[in-house]
This record gives sequence, structure tokens and C-alpha cells, in this order.
Amino acid sequence: MKFSQDYVLVLDEQQRRMHHADFPVVSEQCTFVIAASAEHAVEQARQTTPCLVILVGEDHAWFRSQVHALRHSNCATPMTIVALTESTSPNWQLEEDRLDLDGFLVKPLTDDVLTSLVQSAIVKRSYQ
Repeated sequence: MKFSQDYVLVLDEQQRRMHHADFPVVSEQCTFVIAASAEHAVEQARQTTPCLVILVGEDHAWFRSQVHALRHSNCATPMTIVALTESTSPNWQLEEDRLDLDGFLVKPLTDDVLTSLVQSAIVKRSYQ
């Protein structure tokens, strides 16, 4: 399925059942694709590069492998990749450079933060 380039790809480490209702305000502004697996996420990104990828989880090794796969998926257009973690997670800032992420989000995620992030990802893409 093809989407406009202003879509958000969500990939959950534990493959919990996430829904568009988890992203209510932003889902009205752009399409959200909830990937069923890491393979699905990479295949989707190869077809049409998302403006933003949100990785949901806690495992450093899982983040690293997903970011590597997405960054090297032959995408012509760059994408912003962020991790959504629990507030009780260890200090992720020490890992940011090694994980090749553009940033971290901490749950609970507010509509304002998510809307701002999507808008920033769209603008960032337009300048690259």
C-alpha cells in the first residue's frame, strides 16, 4: 500500500496492539501506519519513505538493529527516527549517538509534543 510521504511509521518491539486511537490528534493531520513486524516496517519504508518513524520499546539492541535496517533500506528520502520509552527507562541520552536515533520521547506522549514532532519531521525532510 502506498502512502503520501507525510506519513508516520510506528514499530513496537513487543508488537502490542497499537491503534490509530493512540495518536488521535496527529492522525487527523497525516497517516499513521502501525507495522506488524520489523520486516513489515522495512518493506513499508522501502515502498514509500515515512517522514517519521517511532520505535516503541526498551531494548538497546532492538533499537540499534531497527534503526540500522531502516537507515539502510534504500530509501531515497531521509526520515526522522525516534524512540518512545517509559519514563522509568535508564538514561538513554548516553546511547543516542551509538543508536543513530534522532531523539527520544518519553511516555506519556501528549498530543502537542507529537504534533510538533510530526511537523518538525516534515519540515526537516523538505530541507534535505
